[in-house]
Amino acid sequence: MICSSRESNYLLKSSTGIYTFRWNVRVNNKYLQPKLSLRTRNYLQALQNASTLALRISAISNPSIDEVKAVYYEFSGKQKRETKILISIDMENLLSELSIKSRKEYLSCWNSFLDSLSTKTLSVTSLNQAHIDKWKETQTCSDTTLKKKLKLLSSCFKKASVDVDSEWLKMKANKQPVRPRRAFTDIEVTLILNKTKHYCDGVTELQDEQWKYYLPRIALLTGCRLNELAQLRVGDIHFTSEPYLSINTDSEDKKLKNAASHREIPITHHLKELLFPLLKNKTVSERLFLDLPFNESNGYTNTPSKWFSQLCSQELKLKDVSFHSFRHYVITKLFNHGIKEELIGSLMGHSVGKLTTGKVYLGGFSYINKLNVLKKLEYRKCD
Repeated sequence: MICSSRESNYLLKSSTGIYTFRWNVRVNNKYLQPKLSLRTRNYLQALQNASTLALRISAISNPSIDEVKAVYYEFSGKQKRETKILISIDMENLLSELSIKSRKEYLSCWNSFLDSLSTKTLSVTSLNQAHIDKWKETQTCSDTTLKKKLKLLSSCFKKASVDVDSEWLKMKANKQPVRPRRAFTDIEVTLILNKTKHYCDGVTELQDEQWKYYLPRIALLTGCRLNELAQLRVGDIHFTSEPYLSINTDSEDKKLKNAASHREIPITHHLKELLFPLLKNKTVSERLFLDLPFNESNGYTNTPSKWFSQLCSQELKLKDVSFHSFRHYVITKLFNHGIKEELIGSLMGHSVGKLTTGKVYLGGFSYINKLNVLKKLEYRKCD
């Protein structure tokens, strides 16, 4: 004969202050007391949990030991889900079966989402659409890239068994088209050079914020993307008989846009003069801009990108420009000099055109040809 009843003392407190729930089950004239730790020292929380358990068990007619334990198991599983926080998820391990390239792409997306959270103790059951929307707002990529990132993030949630509504991860139609970034004008370039020249005054190898002086000037002489410059190391600069700047991914913290981005850029005399102070007292493996913080999603670009955007929009009152406008400026200038598109593409790291075999990556131009083109970019010093 089995008899089950709720007693007034179903809530117990251990010597360490942890509350435990127990339920009396009578089996063959003997009382058994299956117990479940409520994992809390808070009496009100323990009483609430105990009441929930008691109501669930009471709803079962003459519950057996196994049925009581089943209630315990279900409740315990819910507790674990509620207490599990997002940052505790070992996403790298969950993605271990993927290729290194794919794993890096997924992790970059996942980590950018975690970085966007205002609280690092968010549980998996507290996740809602507002958290996803906030992450979307931090993404400065194109709609096409964001759509891809949403798919990656959705896959990460599935891997981690985190329940999300598919509607949260859908793209919202832009009612207003995003204004494209334009090239700087010559006057605007002069304004920026004047505004940033004091960051080089009395330069020492220990001075912070040198990047505010060097990044725009190197960009004007090379047309490089911001991330390509921000992640440069001393070993990427080669002062050989034909000096060149190596744009590569030879360390884990580096990333490039595409295959064509890997390239060697001839160093002009003006660029050589600019780079020398940055190499002083640094080892081959050291970065040129040591004070730029690293971010798993965007590399070393977050800080300079935000700073230059504020400089242009707030201080100089320029519209529709960003650091990338230096690249547009360089490309426009070379086009105006009559340089062939293929040669410009080779220097800028662009994929050029499309044939039946796919994208064409051009890299057969001679060093002298490329050097002569880059000499046309040597701006007049204003500092």
